[in-house]
Amino acid sequence: MKKVLLATSALVAAGFVTSASAAEWETGVSGYYFLGVGVTDSGAQDGIGVLRDGEFHVNGRLTADNGLTFRARIEVEAFTSGDQIDENWGSVSGSFGTLMIGSNDTVVYENLSGIGIIYAPGARIGYADSFALTTAAGVGFSPFPGTASDQIGLHYTTPDFMGFKAFAGYHPSNATDGAADTNNPVFDNGGEIWNVGASYTGDFGDFSLGLGAGYTDIEGVAGEQISFAANVGFQGFTLAGFYEDDFGGDEFGIGAQYATGPWTVGGGWGHGDSGATNNDVVAGWVTYTAAPGVLFTAGLEYADDDTTNNSDFGGLAFMTLRF
Repeated sequence: MKKVLLATSALVAAGFVTSASAAEWETGVSGYYFLGVGVTDSGAQDGIGVLRDGEFHVNGRLTADNGLTFRARIEVEAFTSGDQIDENWGSVSGSFGTLMIGSNDTVVYENLSGIGIIYAPGARIGYADSFALTTAAGVGFSPFPGTASDQIGLHYTTPDFMGFKAFAGYHPSNATDGAADTNNPVFDNGGEIWNVGASYTGDFGDFSLGLGAGYTDIEGVAGEQISFAANVGFQGFTLAGFYEDDFGGDEFGIGAQYATGPWTVGGGWGHGDSGATNNDVVAGWVTYTAAPGVLFTAGLEYADDDTTNNSDFGGLAFMTLRF
């Protein structure tokens, strides 16, 4: 796979010099805020809570006369954090596909999580791969683990061919996220991450279909990660599911959603078993779009952790501002 990625990089580099461009960069700032109030009976965070979570994103885009598109993106947390700079990367796209270099979720996570999981806005409530509202929900259960962290690496995606695409990625170190991020060249530290996968998405009138599979190997971690995701949709209804054989454990879940006008109702159930932990999470929510980029969501989340015999229940009402 390393030879394939290096060969792709060479082809991209050759495309840089095909012609000069009189085009200019388009730059802008985007971002989001999640603002709300929640309640939970979790032992470590019992009672009423207040949510304030945001980011701003610096975006740049240039389409050259030779047809290549260059992009840059830097995401900054709107609160003081050891991971102050979130995803940040640059990319070049053309007839060869897209090559991205920088810190971003792995290609398997980027392509499969959106196919196999139903999300509330910002994943602030959820049955899988969400910000854990309850303590038990955060124990030993995170679909596509190790792949949603923003390790520095190479990401390649083929062009979309009638809904089909393939993707591959390489991260030389599994320790370059958060405060361990760096602006120095990153070399193999004994924790290389390799990813490869493929997906299909298509619409057939009122019917839609999404399928995907991925493989992840992390050097020094026993076992491998094999992921599957699928969804079907019809006239506003969506049903999605995932399964993952995850480094000696397994995780799976199913979710459903119905959207009509400004309203969306969704939810689902997820199960995680890592060998040392075993838990289930159930969640449901309703979202109302009040204006472009303004959404109101209310939902409930329940989690049961068989390992510690803990069960937690929580609710959250929040506003999403996307700008």
